[in-house]
Amino acid sequence: MFFRGKHAPPTAGEIVPVPPAHHSDALRRTLRLVLLDSLASETMNTLTSGVFLAGFAVALNASNLMIGVLAAIPFLVQFLQLPAVLLVERMRMRRTLCVYPSLVARIFILVVAATPLLPHGTAIVAVAVLVALNQSFSAVAGCAWNSWMRDAIPERIYGRFFSQRNFATTGLSMLLSLGAGVLIAAWKRRYPESDAYVYSALFIFGGVFGLLGVYILDRTPEPPMAPAAEIFHPFRLLTEPFHDGNFRRLIAFFATWSFAVNLASPFLTVYMLRMLHLPMSRVVMFNVISQLSNLAFLSIWGRLGDRFGSRAVLQVTTPLFLACLLVWSVSGQPWLGEMLQPLLVLLHVLMGIALAGVALATGTIAMKLSPLGRATSYLAANSVVTSAAASLASLAGGACADFFAARELGLSITWKAPGTKVAFPALTFHSWTFFFVLAFLVGLIAVRLLRRVKEGGEVRESISVQHLLAEASRSLQSLSSVAGVLKTSKFPSSLLLRPALSVGTSAPDPEKSPR
Repeated sequence: MFFRGKHAPPTAGEIVPVPPAHHSDALRRTLRLVLLDSLASETMNTLTSGVFLAGFAVALNASNLMIGVLAAIPFLVQFLQLPAVLLVERMRMRRTLCVYPSLVARIFILVVAATPLLPHGTAIVAVAVLVALNQSFSAVAGCAWNSWMRDAIPERIYGRFFSQRNFATTGLSMLLSLGAGVLIAAWKRRYPESDAYVYSALFIFGGVFGLLGVYILDRTPEPPMAPAAEIFHPFRLLTEPFHDGNFRRLIAFFATWSFAVNLASPFLTVYMLRMLHLPMSRVVMFNVISQLSNLAFLSIWGRLGDRFGSRAVLQVTTPLFLACLLVWSVSGQPWLGEMLQPLLVLLHVLMGIALAGVALATGTIAMKLSPLGRATSYLAANSVVTSAAASLASLAGGACADFFAARELGLSITWKAPGTKVAFPALTFHSWTFFFVLAFLVGLIAVRLLRRVKEGGEVRESISVQHLLAEASRSLQSLSSVAGVLKTSKFPSSLLLRPALSVGTSAPDPEKSPR
């Protein structure tokens, strides 16, 4: 590949022979490169998606429908993972199918930066098209990456490694968000009529780091795939996950949960900007608060997930997230007054704690329930179905936002006395608050579906959840000091600086280690 010098490793199309997983040097190198790629990619994702993409859309005067389209695009294009599965199984070179599509995808990020130069009304359409192209190539790369990581990282350290990886990326995202928020606020004070250009600068910076991630990914060892069947059946390969009853139930949970979350979460930033009239700097600050609580609990959920099972973590964190959504539906009540800001802080803290567990456990349980050597089709099927549900929710939210904006449902408390009548507006639902309530109700269905999923090796359900809550409570008490935060949320520097393996220096059992 063009990145390589005279003495560089083999090209992306070649499979690098990887010593057995119990050879700690090879495993350490793989984990270190995966972490470095994650840091570079997180820099790109933080600055070019989420709150900053929504802010970019608002700066370009995008409609609610277009904001919903932008939120749905990453999910709509996930159907491309289906042909990607066939490519991976046919070519059996996962690194090639990850590196080259990632390179193309991240070039489109740089092109997005030029869209504010286009005429009014055309810019937001161009952003949508370029984001769609970026996400299309990323979907192909993601399919290969999922299968690659399933075989490259030993299953017994999933929870610890991915919690440390998520801790590192979340911490970086928090710092980047703070810096970008300060930059946006300063830019708007100096150039209030051209605030879209500050987002262009973020996209350029993020795109450059995205290309750095491709460079690192190109040097990550790829373990050989399991031997292919003598006869290649594409239809059987794509439908195999749906014949697995337990995995089918997992997909049903993921799809329902994804619909619930994406019915509301893409519009939280827009809700705070347009309905609560908060400045972008305040929204970014709330986002950082959420990331801080996320950081504090990542290692806790990872350790508890390895001990009690990923499903037990989900049974605790999903109801917590749904409770936060329900409270969001009353956050715009006029009687809150000065209590609004403390309430938003509390919501972001609790959502950060919940999302730390949800994001970690959903990823690890999907990998655990995917058969070793045949994970490509399983993970792709799960991604396609859940992404379809997420895109449906985002599109529905964007399309119906204007409809609900003109409607209101109120509940008031009236007191009558001789010569006196007092009416107190207790609850008022309007605009996006309708979606928060609907998302809560759909989420309850998802929690119910989760109970039907079986996770191999987990402790009995009632015992595992009870003990997990007790352990989480003790861990929460340990966070009452700075030392406690540092103890439970340690940056995985040993992956980068020291020869000892941060996820455990003992050698994994070669019989259980993916190859």
